[in-house]
Amino acid sequence: MVYFCSGTDSERLEWFRTINIAGVELTDQELRNAVYAGPWTADAKRYFSKTGCPAYGLASPYIKGKPIRQEYFETAIEWHVKGTIEDYMSEHQHDENATPLWHYFQSVIAWVKATFPKYRKEMKGVPWGELYNQFQGKPLDTDALEKRVAKLMLDEDVEKKPGIYPYVLDGDERHLNIRAFSDNMKREAYERQKGICVKCNKHFEFEEMEGDHVKPWHEGGKTIAANCQMLCKPDNRTKSGK
Repeated sequence: MVYFCSGTDSERLEWFRTINIAGVELTDQELRNAVYAGPWTADAKRYFSKTGCPAYGLASPYIKGKPIRQEYFETAIEWHVKGTIEDYMSEHQHDENATPLWHYFQSVIAWVKATFPKYRKEMKGVPWGELYNQFQGKPLDTDALEKRVAKLMLDEDVEKKPGIYPYVLDGDERHLNIRAFSDNMKREAYERQKGICVKCNKHFEFEEMEGDHVKPWHEGGKTIAANCQMLCKPDNRTKSGK
């Protein structure tokens, strides 16, 4: 039995997803390749989708996934587009080649190697395309960046080491998943403060408060009991920008 699928691209993609339930399920990008098949997709596979393809040889230390499951192809498009992958593939489906995407991908990896010349395993899987789009062309002191990266790698409060790379560029501590105060540390601070929030001077139950660094982490404050203070949840989240 043969089914002939018609309709818009989005309708056909949804139909493929619906029937993709038997055997080895296709990845999202494999499904997109089927819907948006054309000269552009075929040429892009040459760069991104085969075992030992150029993209793998160039960027395997920096990208997670397998080329043959289209994960390198998907990553390259995600980095390059401002909208959805589907919109991008639909727009370029009938282009003669995918050379611009390949050149973009090469530029990203070249920028990574130039900006962070010392390789560490934590660099694999960092959203390099997003960082390239934001910071390429801006003056960066690679020696200073390396010193900051090396110092942060040794910081036991930094629980998400791959997040160090975006952090040293944009300063957003949320990349790092800074180690939280333990319940014992927070209870000690709560009792010391007699349940009073040091920000608004109002009393709260323990469950209504959160631990906060007296001396901010980025100024050298550690996640230890002596550096813990309790703030009510509204004040703590206003302070941290959460």
